Amino acid sequence: MKNYSEALKLIQNNVSIIGAEELDTQSANGAIAEDIISSNAVPSFSNSAMDGYCLNSELTNNASAENPVELPIKGIIFAGDEPPSNIKDSEAYEIMTGSKMPDELDTVLPVEKGELIEKEGSKFLVLNEPIKKDLNVRKSGEDFKKDELILSKGALINDHRKIALVMNHKKTIRVFKNPGIGILTTGNELDGTSAASVPNTNGPFLESSVQSMGLECLKNLHAGDDINQIIDQIQKIKNSGANLILTSGGVSAGKADFIPAALTQMGAEILFHKLWIRPGKPVLMAKFPEGQIVFGLPGNPVSVAVGFRFLAAQAIRILQGRALEKPIASKNSINYKKSEKFCLFAKAIARVDEDGQIHTEVMSGQESFKVKPFRDANCWAMIPEGIETIKKGETISIYPLLDDGNIAF
Repeated sequence: MKNYSEALKLIQNNVSIIGAEELDTQSANGAIAEDIISSNAVPSFSNSAMDGYCLNSELTNNASAENPVELPIKGIIFAGDEPPSNIKDSEAYEIMTGSKMPDELDTVLPVEKGELIEKEGSKFLVLNEPIKKDLNVRKSGEDFKKDELILSKGALINDHRKIALVMNHKKTIRVFKNPGIGILTTGNELDGTSAASVPNTNGPFLESSVQSMGLECLKNLHAGDDINQIIDQIQKIKNSGANLILTSGGVSAGKADFIPAALTQMGAEILFHKLWIRPGKPVLMAKFPEGQIVFGLPGNPVSVAVGFRFLAAQAIRILQGRALEKPIASKNSINYKKSEKFCLFAKAIARVDEDGQIHTEVMSGQESFKVKPFRDANCWAMIPEGIETIKKGETISIYPLLDDGNIAF
């Protein structure tokens, strides 16, 4: 039986990127397939950071209340307009936020600080003190320089990063293809036909978890405790184009646990079956000759959550061209004892103290069938195998409940 670290290595060795494609930036999601370099400076031209008056700062070097400088205001420069071509550095212009700065003028006085006078029908800007150069000016290339790295290969696209891409005139980007995911829940007890039935929480949970990673669930099917029905449903999922298949239930050693036999009969190679983890010890990973990956998760809801979060989601990251997830360091809040043999993924509550330090409390109710702790939990705490007791104040690793999620402190 393998440990969690060995399972991750098997995932890394058997899962690979499924290709890349060029997509419209606005609609693209997933991970970037190549470094994206700025082809131009951002801003592409120096512009005003506010409404005001643009002028030549050098002319104000000796300005004072006793010796004010008066500059004629020759016009207005609006955003989107080219400045006049005949500007003199002895003139001032009213300028709007975002307007292109004339080459001859180098600073902007805020509109509320401008003192105006009128002489012979013309307006003049009066300056009673020196004005610094580049005041309230967004310089060309101040945000991105030409040929600067915008995003690295493997970076996950989000709405905020799209702003940077669009600002850099990247209308299309090359991204890794997102994998298609299929789900199969198993068990006669989930059919809802008798008083002994139980709700099928695993199917909806897995589909929601897949969608939270920005992916499409191609099939979400169910099969009873019948090996032929299971094989038929798995084949339907394969035919849908799924790259990764998630099953729940039927992976232990009972008389109704048909997933291992079904996969073997279909030609899949079992890469591991049972791990030194809790919850989720009976978990299985298999691979079809055509390349599809299967994670056979136990039937208990918390085991499904752990199997998806710490095994399947990591495989999905690789399929997306992303790195495996790194933990967050936290201080342990209470002494907690577990079996030394197992790596424990525990429902936990993380809090931030006044000094900004994260403290995490492993909750009671860690049994794989108990979902009530999810009502209050905001993270997972991982306590590796080889450790029997984690003491208060020691550092532990924590993860958000969902991949790419946030810990709601």
